[in-house]
Amino acid sequence: MLINHVVLFCLLCLGCGEAERKPPNAKPVLPVSGLVHVDGVPKAGVRIIFHAKVQDPANATRSVATTDAEGRFKAWTYQIDDGVPPGDYTLTFNDQSEAKPHLRDNPDLLNGKYSDPVKSDFKLTVPESGDPVDMGTIELTR
Repeated sequence: MLINHVVLFCLLCLGCGEAERKPPNAKPVLPVSGLVHVDGVPKAGVRIIFHAKVQDPANATRSVATTDAEGRFKAWTYQIDDGVPPGDYTLTFNDQSEAKPHLRDNPDLLNGKYSDPVKSDFKLTVPESGDPVDMGTIELTR
């Protein structure tokens, strides 16, 4: 009898995976990835924010990404690497590669050059459906 309860408990736990972490009103997302170079070199620790051109106040989302050691990123909205909802976006970049976890305001090593969505030239349109979006290499300078 105890074994039956343990098996039932394990099966219930399997049903509580990644899909359960999305809110009930979650928008569909499409994977978005790319590579960031700073001064021609792949850069780790660059934080990317996808600013929606039109945001639904009743169901607002925030999509972000951070580059890995090879400068690669995969955007996420609800769970790691899931993607970005369809729509038009402006991207901003903030180099936090030397960020200290205990500091509230870590310096942007790009000196704010790419942090203003109003001034950013980096745009992205995520389609309603289709193949994942590969943004290719994004070149930034200090």
